[in-house]
Amino acid sequence: MRGKHTDEAQKIKQLEETIKLSDKEIKDIKFSVSDILLQIRTLNESNDYGDPSQRKRKISELCTETRYQLLVDEIDNFYKKEKQQAKIIELPNTAKVNK
Repeated sequence: MRGKHTDEAQKIKQLEETIKLSDKEIKDIKFSVSDILLQIRTLNESNDYGDPSQRKRKISELCTETRYQLLVDEIDNFYKKEKQQAKIIELPNTAKVNK
């Protein structure tokens, strides 16, 4: 019986660690996005760009780059999870054929 409880405790510990890492990742994403939003707000209110189209272009670039980075992270995470969940299929052993 002791082994069962130990296995369950280990699984619970692993799940708690996974939750902790996910929470940290979410927090990091929130801070990253908030930094980008601050940059966009600053650009929008600045008078450094005489032509409004330059300001729009810069804001568009920030949004596109941030979106791209988030999507790349999600794709990387997806493939990591898929790789971890992939099962190796073992073929049955067959007798050698004599020629």
